[in-house]
Amino acid sequence: MFVGHYAAAFALKGKEPKASLGMLFIATQFVDILFFPFVILGIEHLEFVEGFTAVNNFKMEYPISHGLLGSVIWALLFYTIYRFGLVRNKLKAKSIALVMGLAVLSHWFTDLLVHTADLPFIYGEPKFGFGLWNSKWATFGIEALLLSLGIWYYYKNTKVIKPGGNYLSIAFGLFLLILNYLNFFVLPTNDNINALTFSALAAFFILAGIAAWIDRKRG
Repeated sequence: MFVGHYAAAFALKGKEPKASLGMLFIATQFVDILFFPFVILGIEHLEFVEGFTAVNNFKMEYPISHGLLGSVIWALLFYTIYRFGLVRNKLKAKSIALVMGLAVLSHWFTDLLVHTADLPFIYGEPKFGFGLWNSKWATFGIEALLLSLGIWYYYKNTKVIKPGGNYLSIAFGLFLLILNYLNFFVLPTNDNINALTFSALAAFFILAGIAAWIDRKRG
């Protein structure tokens, strides 16, 4: 899953408007931000298997970044850093820290919808995944639905701060859907781990930057 993860970022921003949408974008993708460098370092494993799923060729072993226990630990780390560090003196610090932790944890549960059975609880078996990656259109559809619901909740529970705040989030959502369509149906597969890591990390941080910019116009 790619843009579907951002549904949680938008929804959690709607729940706690004092949280940073840009940082929620980082939080929802945090375990993937860890995974690609972990593969390069040999900590986790990614094998490119032609036709492994309809969406990608990724056969993965990643208990540290993507195990449920690992996800809980990363979520608690985010919560702790925010609660007792970054926002400790701010109004609603506990609530902000909580939504940041939930954003990190949401990644495992949204991945569960689309991954093959490769998501462990801790390490090894049992592993879980509902396998929507076996259909490009099913994956694209569920991501579009989740993202639309997240943006709707965000739009309903935030208000305009500066000009453009009324429509930028909707335009951004449409851009994300177009980006996902291109990723699924137009762009060639990328089976070079170094290039894939660079492009993935660049996309995560650029999109987070755009989200942070939108955040200044609506909150």
